[in-house]
Amino acid sequence: GRGAHEFRPREQLHSPEAILMAAATLASSVVVRGTPVASVAAGKRASARPMRGSALVVRAEGEIAGLSECGKFQELCKAEIPGKIPRHDFLLQMYRYMEIAYGENGLAQYGKRMDVELISNGKEGDEELTNGMLVVIFGNKDGEEVEICELICEMDSEQVPTYDTLMPSQDGQLMKTNRSGKDEFVTGKYFVIKRPVPIDETANPALKQMIKDMTLAINKYYAFGSCFSDDN
Repeated sequence: GRGAHEFRPREQLHSPEAILMAAATLASSVVVRGTPVASVAAGKRASARPMRGSALVVRAEGEIAGLSECGKFQELCKAEIPGKIPRHDFLLQMYRYMEIAYGENGLAQYGKRMDVELISNGKEGDEELTNGMLVVIFGNKDGEEVEICELICEMDSEQVPTYDTLMPSQDGQLMKTNRSGKDEFVTGKYFVIKRPVPIDETANPALKQMIKDMTLAINKYYAFGSCFSDDN
């Protein structure tokens, strides 16, 4: 286990600027009419779930702010997670947070019913369910409940170097290194929040507040070791 004393209280993982970036990404730009295709999230969701109902309000790909390099996702926000934070524990904590905040209280808190699913990274055993979460958001179209957004929240695949000690170099300068004498890494630099395109604008008001609350939960985890910690 990791003690909260290892981290400085109230230190911010996620800047206010990043939250503003997410808000700006969710706002603005020309909205066009179109019929979205079914989307498939990463991991265990192998079959596409077609969206029912009439044509939704979606944004054309060329007009989307924060479009990923592959062109398949709109990146709404990302938080850099320091190398010393254990990814497995962080992601399980975030899953617990999302189950309560979105799965149980989505309708009351954000006006939308939501389902939360784990995204498998394909590994076995304790490391199996540690790549991220999928939040499926539902809305009302013509009196019928339909899926309006798949929010994917997962670690990226960037390798982050980690160190466990300081040792003097040949010129006497202290340098970070590992007691093993080897280069060591953890997978995942950023916790990325994104959604597939084309997108449904009716999810935006809920997404803005959800991302703001999620960043507060991430900062609580960093400062206190739990997404549910209180600082009073």
